[in-house]
Formats: sequence, C-alpha cells, structure tokens
Amino acid sequence: MQYLNIGKARRLMMALALFVGGTQTALAVGTTSGTIINNTATVDYQVGTDPRTTTGSAPPITVDNRVDLTVNNTNVGNDEIVNPAQANQVLIYTVTNTGNTTQGYHLSTDIPTANIPMGSVEIWLDSNGNGTWDGAGPGLDTLYTAGTNAFDLDPSGVDAATVFVVADTPAGAVDGNQDDVRLLAQTRAAGGAAIAAAGAPTAGVDIVYADGAGTTSDGNRDGQHSDAATYTVQSAALAAVKTIASTTDEFGTGFSIPGANVVYQIRVTNTGSTTVDANTVSVTDPVPANSQLCVSTVASCTAPSFTDGATSSALAAAAFEYSFVVGATACDNASFVGTPPTADASGYDSTVTCVRQAPTGSMAGSGGFFDVQITVGIQ
Repeated sequence: MQYLNIGKARRLMMALALFVGGTQTALAVGTTSGTIINNTATVDYQVGTDPRTTTGSAPPITVDNRVDLTVNNTNVGNDEIVNPAQANQVLIYTVTNTGNTTQGYHLSTDIPTANIPMGSVEIWLDSNGNGTWDGAGPGLDTLYTAGTNAFDLDPSGVDAATVFVVADTPAGAVDGNQDDVRLLAQTRAAGGAAIAAAGAPTAGVDIVYADGAGTTSDGNRDGQHSDAATYTVQSAALAAVKTIASTTDEFGTGFSIPGANVVYQIRVTNTGSTTVDANTVSVTDPVPANSQLCVSTVASCTAPSFTDGATSSALAAAAFEYSFVVGATACDNASFVGTPPTADASGYDSTVTCVRQAPTGSMAGSGGFFDVQITVGIQ
C-alpha cells in the first residue's frame, strides 16, 4: 500500500505566515539530523611588527537522529460510550513526530482488558485529513494494513497524523462493561524500513531513542509510544421481580382457600445506566390455572393497576389489554385484539386468559421502576 506524507501543505502555509508576519518564532524541532556542525577557533598574535593568525578546528559534529514520538487519544475522557449492537464505534488517536528526522511508523493495537468484547477491531488512517472517520471510498479514509508503513511525518511537531480504531459492539454487551484499547506506534525510517538505536556514538548519524513511556508495556526510550482509551457500554437492563403482595380470604385469615383473592405484584426495574427505547416496555402476565382475573374493583377483588416507582420510571400507564385466547398462544401479541373484559357481580371475568400493560415513554435508567398489580380469585 502507499503510505501518507502528512501535513506538508499546512506546514508550508504556516511557515509563510510566520515569514510574512515578521515574527522571530521558531518551531521547537531541533537541528535536523545529518547536519554538520563545524567549529574553528582563531588566535591572533604578533611577533615584533608582524601580526599573525592561527586557527584550530575541532572535529566536525554530525547531528544524530533523535527519535521521539507521541501517541495521544483525543476522545473526551479517553472514553467512548457505546450501546449494544452498534457497529463502527470510533476511538481517535494522534501520532506526532517530535524528533528531528522524518520518520515512518508501524501501527498495532493491544486490548489488555476485553470484557465487552468489541469485535472487528480495525485501524484506519485519516487519509482526507478531516479528523472524522468516513469509512472507505474515493477521497475518504484508508484501512491500515498491519506491518506496513502507515505514513511519514516530518519533524515539525506542528501536524499530527490522525488514526482511528474502529470496532463493533456485540448485541449482548452488558451495561458497564469495558474494553481498554491501546494504539502503539513503532518508529521506522521514512518509507518504512526498520531502524535500531545505536549502542555507542559514532562519527555518522546515530539513531537515539528519546521517547517517553506510554501505557501498559511501552517504556522509556524504546522507539515506540502508545496511549490507551476505553470503550464503555451503556445499556438498559430490566429486571422483573414477581411477589405475592397479599392474600385475602373470607375470614380475614389470609389462607389460600377457594374464594380467596391473591394480589400479585410485578416490579420492573431498569438497573442499567441508560433509558429503554421509547414505547418498547411491555408486561404480560398469564392468568394462573384454577383462578380468575379481577377486572373490576369489588371489595378485595381489585382491578389491575400501574404504579410508578419512588425512583420514577418516567413511564405513563396505558390501558390494560386482555386476551381471551386459550392455550399456548394466550399471551401472544396477536391475542390482544382490544376486546374489553366483562366483570361479573364479584368483579371477575373468568374468560380472561392473559393481561398486558404496555406503558408509554422511555423508561429511565439507574434504578427507575414501576409496579403492576393484578388480583386473581382462587376458584
């Protein structure tokens, strides 16, 4: 693949602007490697009436290649919030050459903590320079090929190459789970050839690793640098707990005898950190065998009810729906056709086989809850 030479036009424009403005500001790059530094001392003296001059020159110095680079993640808080089943979730990194030589770079990712885990992890290069991942296509971005030179960076320290890590969130991702992603840039020669730090100074251009430590296993002066960012899942997570709120018999003793009314309570709590999609929560409850549903409040026979929680669910109750279908499909969606129940003198409709509450709105997270209560009479 072809590698990219980043930012030359922009740096030229900046240099021209500085020149036109007459400023004496200099880019803090340092002397370019390979530059020869000569130093000659002059001694003047006189013998009698004869002025004389002698010089002494030190050996020339060849400026060595200071290899220095920085990888930085630019996501706010080094964190990207993702939802289950979201594709192409992006972490943005910059690679900056703060040395004194044009360098190439190999890129790789490491995911030491993969609890989500994210899938199809890819590295992309910001080929069009707009700082936004655009995907593949003419004039868009480039999928990086592992083990190749990603780009050459001039030693300006002004421009940085933008690199994207793009991954997919699985459908079953659990709220709060995280994946830490480390992008590592390994310095190469311009064009991509391997380099190695010199063991001792020579008369030529020596390679000197001067980079600082990055994250995880990236250490000082190893010719590479890295930074880490985190994918964090935010998701709704509903929990339903069904309990018996009360049992009332004709004697007021609470026995489950024929004729007694049993109040079931279903508490639905969103333990996740984010809301549920609007108008998607539905509570369906089949009427137990050997019982009949209370559809009207008569004495201890109480019609179905919806109560928002102390930590509000932010939902609004809808009208209860009833099914009269017998058998395995009693609670299927198609079985609720809008037919209202018919209460007898005691408040029961023995023909109801399933009841449903589908409140409206987006259910709040972080502990928002509501209760649904139904009462059945033991036959």
